[in-house]
Amino acid sequence: MSARLRSFGFKAMGGPCNVHLWLREEDELTKIEKELTDEVRRLEAKFSRFQPSSLLSQINRGELNEVSLDAETVGLFNYVDQCFDLSGHMFDPTIGSLHRVWDFKIPNLPDPRDLERALQHIGWKKVNWDGRTVNLTHNVQIDLGGIVKEFAVDRLCTLLKEKGLIGLVNLSGDIAVSQAPEDKPAWKVAIQHPRKAGAIAEVDLAAGAIAGSGDYERFIEIDGVRYCHLLRPDTGYPAPNGFCAVSVIAENCLLAGTVSTVAMLKGELGHAWLEEMQLPYVAFDQALQAYSSIEV
Repeated sequence: MSARLRSFGFKAMGGPCNVHLWLREEDELTKIEKELTDEVRRLEAKFSRFQPSSLLSQINRGELNEVSLDAETVGLFNYVDQCFDLSGHMFDPTIGSLHRVWDFKIPNLPDPRDLERALQHIGWKKVNWDGRTVNLTHNVQIDLGGIVKEFAVDRLCTLLKEKGLIGLVNLSGDIAVSQAPEDKPAWKVAIQHPRKAGAIAEVDLAAGAIAGSGDYERFIEIDGVRYCHLLRPDTGYPAPNGFCAVSVIAENCLLAGTVSTVAMLKGELGHAWLEEMQLPYVAFDQALQAYSSIEV
């Protein structure tokens, strides 16, 4: 029996998720679906800041100060540590306090006094990470929401590769493929239009991953100015005069997502950052002018 493209969907990590697989036997799908969804649920239960029982919540409450963490968590924290330095401190997972002063459901800016108090609790160096343990101070709250979904995409893609399966993993727009599909040289991946429904561009993805960031997912508009949920750790505000959308292709989704997020946080310096990273990218400014290192 020849392989057929089979798919399943589920909801996790705050959004819709889909997996597309080339399989010969349909009954394989049920087993694989359970294994992959179980892995996403495991990571969500472990690293979600919204679940009181999660490992991350325990860390944020100071319950695991100076306790050696498991290898998976150590790997993520070491990755964050490297990205913090590489990004000029723009990539900072300690912005959790800002989520308490910004409300993107109502068109109001935060009180400047509340914002100033929140900024006092931000700073990756306040985590006191030594490569194995944390020691949180200054009521710092770690938020791994900017990398856990991308990490989960990579984990699922790794599981597919270990099984020798051809597939595409899509967790709310963060995508990785195990290899090219059977019938074509590459998967066709659409890039979300930042100002209306539908796609603004399309790219070919034969291997690796693509992830994007933009000002259209969660935002408020006040006096014609858009304020999105991507907040800078130095000002507490979104970066002005930057891109409205960035998509980056890399060998893994974690890297692609990090580079695209930093490009948004860099504001006017976002284009220079993308060029410095030397990864394939597609970006759009506020006038929807395209900046791209690849053909789209």
